[in-house]
Amino acid sequence: MKKNILTKAATVAVALLIVSGLSACGSSKNHVALTEDGKPESISVMATTILTENNGHAEFCEEYERLTGIKLSIEKPEHNQYYEKVGITFAAEEPADVIELGSTYYPSYAAEGVLWDMTDAWESSDLKASGIVNEKYVEGMRCDSEYAEDRIYGFPNQRGNGTVTYARKDWMDALGIENPTSYEEFVDMLRAFKTIVDCEEVDSNGVSFKDKYKGQTIYPLTVAGLISTESPYEIYLREFYQDARPDFHYDEDQGKYVDGVLEPEMEAALNRINDAWNEGLIDPQSVSNKTSTCRDKFQSGIVGCFNYWAGTWNRTLDKNLKQKDATAEMIPLPSFDPDKEYYIERPAVAYVITNFCEHPEEVFENFILYSHDGGEGELLFTRGVEGVHYEVTKRDDDGNIVSAKALPTMADANTDFEKSFYDAALTITTYQDPIEVDERIVNSLAVFDEYSILYDMPIMDSTVAEQLPDVETAKQQLLTNIVIEKMSVEEALQVYSDATEKQREIILGVLNESDE
Repeated sequence: MKKNILTKAATVAVALLIVSGLSACGSSKNHVALTEDGKPESISVMATTILTENNGHAEFCEEYERLTGIKLSIEKPEHNQYYEKVGITFAAEEPADVIELGSTYYPSYAAEGVLWDMTDAWESSDLKASGIVNEKYVEGMRCDSEYAEDRIYGFPNQRGNGTVTYARKDWMDALGIENPTSYEEFVDMLRAFKTIVDCEEVDSNGVSFKDKYKGQTIYPLTVAGLISTESPYEIYLREFYQDARPDFHYDEDQGKYVDGVLEPEMEAALNRINDAWNEGLIDPQSVSNKTSTCRDKFQSGIVGCFNYWAGTWNRTLDKNLKQKDATAEMIPLPSFDPDKEYYIERPAVAYVITNFCEHPEEVFENFILYSHDGGEGELLFTRGVEGVHYEVTKRDDDGNIVSAKALPTMADANTDFEKSFYDAALTITTYQDPIEVDERIVNSLAVFDEYSILYDMPIMDSTVAEQLPDVETAKQQLLTNIVIEKMSVEEALQVYSDATEKQREIILGVLNESDE
């Protein structure tokens, strides 16, 4: 666990405050009996990144009961209120049996001892023995609680995924640019993108780029913030941050935890960002951009590069871009230096079982493991219900599904249904999806897989959580001081160092003491 990182302070601190003082065990509000075959009569779930009620929520529960004999109740709070609702249910000591927790929250709830330790159940499970699960994602769930260290308190719903840099391939072709093989070539590409407004080459419709972009403002690169507001802080500007890690992390060479903001790699990264900013290669609104703002700009056709999520978003961005300009092309760029300029895979979202669940072993077997069985269960949890979310197009002689087709969503006839609980393209098993995955999704995930590394699960301590908000405010101000206030990188780093001296001393003291 030596390389774990600390995540967004404010939200973690809230989680810690909500669960502080709770006992490690409890009982469900209503007694749940076991059936004759040893299954719980019912399972309650609270989740947020799942199908909505108007897209077949009830049908999913009915199908799950038909297949397993277990009644399923699902609560899906509003997304922006989700973790507040989770905290309230814990405070009332009435949480659901199964709860979805992102990596910002999972370690803090585990640390408080309110999550069931599923390590032994997983180790002795038939699913583990089958070998169909990519265990690095399960092992990535290991964290500490007040009762034990290095245990598994949650199961990954799917791969954590991450972002890749998308570039306008039609611009690259028109300007005679190949995929960059170094930072210098990447910057040269951005410089060339600025000249697309003067390019006499024509697109596939015979229209010159000069005429197409006459009078328009072109952004070689846009980004939602020059530093992210939560870990991984460096995820959206990989070509510039490279091996800089602007968080508290364990440095193998120094043999201790450090604040990566004050390490030499960060100074080099800040100089790269500042130089590109001053040269006009980065969208000048990037300090305050939201991801939705960046998406809109990229999809409107005026952006050359945009770092965003691999997988489904490749298809979405390409589809929307082509609605604006049918001749536009985009590609995910490979890394030019995989040892430094790698893509980042976040820790996976966890499905946890609370210590208030009466039958955790049975819930683990019949909900979590069932949903990753590589067959019937995984089909339901990825593609939903036959006749509602997909239709079968071919079966083999034994009646097994060979191929299928996604149906339009119940809420929007113009959009095909994508997932019920998990994204099939991000499965952690060897599951063979019967629905053909769009080539754009496959391509971006292939690039991401080849050039990404999986970050460790964050660590959290209540003392650390109290100190982090001030550090994160100073971290945001650091970039503002450089690009807006025009401080030198050295001056801005000194301002950050002075502003966070007390907090860093406390945080590093806790982390390095815990590592002894």
